[in-house]
Amino acid sequence: MLISTIIAGIYPINAAVRDGALTENDIEWCEDVFPQYEAAGLNWFLENYHYSIEARVCANLYEDQLWEYYGDDRIQKLVERSKYYVELEIQESEEEAESGKIDVKPVGIPEQKSNSMMKTSADGTVLVTIKTTDAKAGNYMGLDIIFKDAANKTIEHVNYDLRITQDTQDVLILTSQHSDTGTSEHWTRPLSFDMPVDVEVTILGIGLPKDRTSWTGPNGEVVDFSAVPEFGSIASLVLVIAVASIITVSMRSRLISKL
Repeated sequence: MLISTIIAGIYPINAAVRDGALTENDIEWCEDVFPQYEAAGLNWFLENYHYSIEARVCANLYEDQLWEYYGDDRIQKLVERSKYYVELEIQESEEEAESGKIDVKPVGIPEQKSNSMMKTSADGTVLVTIKTTDAKAGNYMGLDIIFKDAANKTIEHVNYDLRITQDTQDVLILTSQHSDTGTSEHWTRPLSFDMPVDVEVTILGIGLPKDRTSWTGPNGEVVDFSAVPEFGSIASLVLVIAVASIITVSMRSRLISKL
């Protein structure tokens, strides 16, 4: 409730589906609330915006490869792409009305990685987002790691270590990893319990693996995520601070880019 009150007060819902698509202003709203989605995850995002079709279409766009496109016609392309997701959402709603089974999850988002958390490096230059499958006993757990800068653009050539533990037991340890594109996928061994895991991402530096002397950015900084994919009361307080800081950095970056 605290998180919803604070953040909803910053960004009221002002997107609306018109003529079967979002408008350019609506896409800008999606961009404005994107930091919330990255920091709080899909479930919180949908609940905070009342499972509206606008929020679901935005979420679909966030997971679409086109969201990473930054050409001059980015807004127009996203408007056109939103038509596809609006059509899917309407079709699903009609099917749910007939079957009586309601699924509030955006129709275009794969089932497996719907849990998302985000944290920043100490200097605010690197945003680390993890997206995971549910943690279930006997199942492998999938995890995506996404590195972005303060302007929400993917950072290429990130070097990092990764450690995932469950109930103090290591379920995945990787060292000297390199992400060419800023996005990497990993899978744990089968989990032993139906309980959250802890994730440690150690940022080693940004640059080509064979040119370590020229690496930039954080060096050896650990970005840790606790109780993944669940949020506890302490994590909720951290979330409020994280979202507020990301919104501030995002707004500052936009102002600087306009100068």
